[in-house]
Amino acid sequence: MLAAPALAAVFASAVLITIADALIKKVALGSGVLAALSDPWMLLICTLYLAQIVLAIYIFEKGELAVYANLFIVFYSVLMVLFGMFFFREQLTALQAVGVVFALIGAVLLNG
Repeated sequence: MLAAPALAAVFASAVLITIADALIKKVALGSGVLAALSDPWMLLICTLYLAQIVLAIYIFEKGELAVYANLFIVFYSVLMVLFGMFFFREQLTALQAVGVVFALIGAVLLNG
């Protein structure tokens, strides 16, 4: 079980990657790979990834890799679903929504 500060760091880590990935999608839409790589937003994206690495180092000192990895994946997945729905107007099927609920239940069980 991760302590509250480590759990907060896992969530913050997932938030950073979610924002970075959403920015990559925004930059890449309609521009192609080379144009996306040279976009000024890539500097912020790389900074977000670097900050996530620093958080991961902190988390690995405090907790178990298996717990961190599973909680990170759940937080990241749920956040990406929300970003997709609200910022990119992507749709979620009922079965996918049930999957998100199960993922959240899994996160609670993993940290319990």
